[in-house]
Amino acid sequence: LYGDSPLRPLLLTSLLEAADRVDSTVGVQMAYLKEWAPRALRPLRLVPPVLAPGTGRALRGNAATLVRDLEPVDLAYLDPPYNQHRYFNNYHVWETLIRWDAPEHYGVACKRVDARDDDNRSPFNSRRTMPEALGAVIADVRATTVVVSFSNEGFVPLAELVELCAVRGHPVEVLSFDTRRYIGHRLGVFGPDGRKVGVPGPERNTEYMLVSTPDPDLLSR
Repeated sequence: LYGDSPLRPLLLTSLLEAADRVDSTVGVQMAYLKEWAPRALRPLRLVPPVLAPGTGRALRGNAATLVRDLEPVDLAYLDPPYNQHRYFNNYHVWETLIRWDAPEHYGVACKRVDARDDDNRSPFNSRRTMPEALGAVIADVRATTVVVSFSNEGFVPLAELVELCAVRGHPVEVLSFDTRRYIGHRLGVFGPDGRKVGVPGPERNTEYMLVSTPDPDLLSR
């Protein structure tokens, strides 16, 4: 109904948030609960999204090439994938809601068939190519301070992450946070009939924030 109206992004945001409040998953859309979640029985209710103050813009593109063309900024926060799981697959329902294209699908999670296309694969999701791809983005981003988010369960070990950030010529500070792992590690050990067929992994992991900045006082503020 709204086509290219300025309201369209707001309405789509409201739709995604509304759908998220009534889904029957544990977060990512790789599988579904064996019984309907209580929240999934609630009506879909769209509310105005909360807007951030000030102005800004959103860009969609290949980070490896886009990062070289962006204007310089004071701070860049990089949040790359940690492993082989792709956002396109993890949140394929959101992709379909935005495109509204009724794609062919496959598997129990009804993933889009184009999830198998090479165009939707990324060097950031391969253990072999991830370090080089991430290193190039860190080196090329035009920012005074660079913050990289990662996990101890990711493809790149901490020592190598520090080396990737150190190429910027600034001291690298590593902040570590002990966190509870995603709930899927417990639910994913059950078979289709509900029987336990596996052993859950560790309940905790470590999230890293690597800060490269020429201003050491920034870390204390």
